[in-house]
Amino acid sequence: MIYTLMLNGPSKPSHETSIKVFSLSWILVAIASVTGGNVLINSAYAQTEAPSTMTSGTSKMFVGQISSTQRGAEGNAEWLQSGIFVLRINAGEDPELPQAHLISRFGMVMPDGNAMHSHKVYNFAVDSYTVGGDGMTHNLMGTATVTMRDGPVSKVPISLMVNNSAIEMLIGPEMVDSHFGTDPVHGIVYPASGQMPVAPSELETNMVNYYENVDGYLAYPKGSEDSKLPGVVMIHENRGLNEHIKNMAEQLAKEGYVVLAVDLFDGEVASESITPQSLTAPVRENPEVAVANLNSAVSYLSSLENVDSSRIASIGWCFGGGFSLQLALNAERPLAATVIYYGSLVTDEQELSVIHWPVLGVFGSEDQSITVDTVNQFKSALDANSITNEIYIYKGVGHAFANPSNANHAPDETKDAWQKTLRFLSEYV
Repeated sequence: MIYTLMLNGPSKPSHETSIKVFSLSWILVAIASVTGGNVLINSAYAQTEAPSTMTSGTSKMFVGQISSTQRGAEGNAEWLQSGIFVLRINAGEDPELPQAHLISRFGMVMPDGNAMHSHKVYNFAVDSYTVGGDGMTHNLMGTATVTMRDGPVSKVPISLMVNNSAIEMLIGPEMVDSHFGTDPVHGIVYPASGQMPVAPSELETNMVNYYENVDGYLAYPKGSEDSKLPGVVMIHENRGLNEHIKNMAEQLAKEGYVVLAVDLFDGEVASESITPQSLTAPVRENPEVAVANLNSAVSYLSSLENVDSSRIASIGWCFGGGFSLQLALNAERPLAATVIYYGSLVTDEQELSVIHWPVLGVFGSEDQSITVDTVNQFKSALDANSITNEIYIYKGVGHAFANPSNANHAPDETKDAWQKTLRFLSEYV
């Protein structure tokens, strides 16, 4: 279970000076982040509504564009809304109540061009589900998190109707002061959704030279050469770039990322004759070399044809978690996000002030090296700098609980933390 869950963001995360351009490439990344099974795209529209079930193992995917006009009491256009959405309905253990993953980002602006800002809808949880008699129109009711002027609002009632052509989404007026009106926001489902790549199972993997004479492990989806995917610098534990880290790189690449697992130990990995301490000591004595290594990894990913250089994150565990933070503190180019699994922390507000992107931290309450007190100080310093952050402390688990080879391994907490990591990356990268 989660012992402490702390979320923080800028004081006004949703009202920005300009609306982002939501391109098809973003949608492809969002699809990869929320898909993982067979995808069935509907090809007809049904008016009739009747209770239905989904066959175990199936899922339905809807991808498209928010394109809506919010009208006032006299029928005049008050707000224009435009953005994207990705909805996946996935059969769960309860055949009458599937799981659903919804991500939507859309901008709002007055017809005269004033008050431009944007919103996100995410963390959707289904409460009820019905589907048309021919299985083509899906009706879902539940709750989600919606970003507003003063920060995210959780458990906002959401009603969805979607078919192969259109979507309408009613965003609970009573929870958001009718900011989106009292009628649904509408959108268009792309007819070609079925041809879009989703969570590819086949990968390209290679050892590549990315820094001086150092090679890293590169993994990315096959057929993505003409795409612009987000990139991730993956940083190993104190055991080096071993098979476990390579497997993690492949696991993340299957979610639609180009992953470069770096090597900070010049090709050596821990073994019976090589201790982790002997590998980490030289790096800790000369951290600037490791930081240069990591900045070169970011540059290498940025140079690849299939990577969007503006969307590169880092992730590391233990020793690598500490250096994921060090990369953020010494980055030569801005990152999109930083993920730290129980790595050494910095708690000085001034030192952390150079970070201008979201941070995810995963820790254990029984960790004797990265204590809860230190984690709380770290979060307080991030908050003081208005750095968007999510900090999770799992009760009853210790250091390195996410490594299956570790005596402290906690499978349930590891699975939960990984799902939070994937959601975080899809949200910010």
